[in-house]
Amino acid sequence: MSKELLTELYDRQAKIIYRYLLKYGCRKEDAEEIVQESFIKAIQHIDGVDERKLPSWIFTVALNTYRNFLKRKSVITELSIDGGGFFLRFAAEGDFTEDILGYESATSVRDCLSRLKNGYKDLLILKYEMDLSYKEIGRLLGLSEVTLKTYLYRARNEFKRLWREEYGRS
Repeated sequence: MSKELLTELYDRQAKIIYRYLLKYGCRKEDAEEIVQESFIKAIQHIDGVDERKLPSWIFTVALNTYRNFLKRKSVITELSIDGGGFFLRFAAEGDFTEDILGYESATSVRDCLSRLKNGYKDLLILKYEMDLSYKEIGRLLGLSEVTLKTYLYRARNEFKRLWREEYGRS
């Protein structure tokens, strides 16, 4: 792989991965280290990865590196979610607005997100907190836009179910 392609990939992906890790509750210093470690792994194993899948592969490596970091350190993280912004973008996509406007709180959002399985949590944070497009998320996760929309639909419904279960709204 050419140095230019790797540099371009770093320029595009490093900021997204870094921001995502911060939203996931990672400390700044740890996020920087994880991004760096992910790209070192990419350089070491680049020959075994299809160039088209590199963005999603590096993102997956970064998430796995972070999860391994948490296991090693036994760190308890708190999601760094802008509750209001998350809600506004989330609610704008459906008829869920009435159910959540009265409960708009970052703590409540973090609680519901923390109860989701990682894949759903990842999707919701990328879409509604980081405000990435379907195309950007698809490239990061190696998913087609149609598949991504299906997974996001399921993630939103699971979030709504947990929300209603927690706050007694139907």
